[in-house]
Amino acid sequence: MKVILLKDVKSLGKEGGIVNVSDGYAMNFLFPQNLAIQATDEAIRRMKEREATVEKRAKKGLKEAANLAQRLEGFEVLMKEKVSDKGHFFAAVHAKQVAALLKKAKFPVTDDMVEMEAMKEPGEKTVIVHLPHGFEAQIQLRIEPK
Repeated sequence: MKVILLKDVKSLGKEGGIVNVSDGYAMNFLFPQNLAIQATDEAIRRMKEREATVEKRAKKGLKEAANLAQRLEGFEVLMKEKVSDKGHFFAAVHAKQVAALLKKAKFPVTDDMVEMEAMKEPGEKTVIVHLPHGFEAQIQLRIEPK
């Protein structure tokens, strides 16, 4: 019996693969555990449509990430923080705060995308933003005293 694997099966193959198995193996093991479905013409057509949709989304995501990297490259972020008499911040500036400022500027960035060490004094720093699909952008962070 031909089946389409819904999940990776160690001894058979990867998800989406079409394989031949015995009727008993399919009926008693693969189907009850939702690891496979019977490979009918309709099921194969739906699987190919699903793969095409996934590929289309991936291409769109790749374009969006490239566009975002281009827009972010060289972007300058200005922050004003309170400082003590000695010129140190009361609280260090972390990636979370930089990500929040980038979100305010309409960039879809999360805290874990921003790579930087905490800053404890006013100054300038180059910050790397890691984007999906392996893209990176460098932004300039400038922190001034309030």
